Amino acid sequence: MSDLGGADERAWPTRCPTCGTELTSAVIDLDKTNENRAEFQAGEMVAVDYCPNPDCPTNQNVTEGPGEES
Repeated sequence: MSDLGGADERAWPTRCPTCGTELTSAVIDLDKTNENRAEFQAGEMVAVDYCPNPDCPTNQNVTEGPGEES
């Protein structure tokens, strides 16, 4: 969210658009060369919201990497 408010303010979803489950937040460290702890370096981390429901169709094939098939 921004500090602008008013017409420029965007609504942030709090529920999964597919199943309606409340979204969960996580932080992903993109730099695998440092220790497994938060190091706040610009561009190395990303915050995401995701659906924690294992039965949600959105979560199908999430564990597969690029080019892998089940």
